[in-house]
Amino acid sequence: MIGLGGLVLTLGAVILEVISGQYANSVVPGWARWVPLAWPQPLRVAWWLAVAAGAAAFRWSLHRLGLRPNPVVTVGTVVPFLAFAAGIGVGADWATWH
Repeated sequence: MIGLGGLVLTLGAVILEVISGQYANSVVPGWARWVPLAWPQPLRVAWWLAVAAGAAAFRWSLHRLGLRPNPVVTVGTVVPFLAFAAGIGVGADWATWH
């Protein structure tokens, strides 16, 4: 269940970020308080760290299904979210979708 929750969290977070980035310059910004893109920087960093943890939980849970999670794939799955959180933390321009 933890692994499935991690997968849903990770995929949902990416989809939500892409969709909210497409509407970031909307003339009706009422939706903004509901999406992480508009949250304060420390909260966005915490959010993406939680997403990284969710991705790691999914990868590490694969052994319960009889699959051996490859450490290289696990690192490749988790590190982009950690890098995104770090980019948001330092205010990098590339850490937004718009």
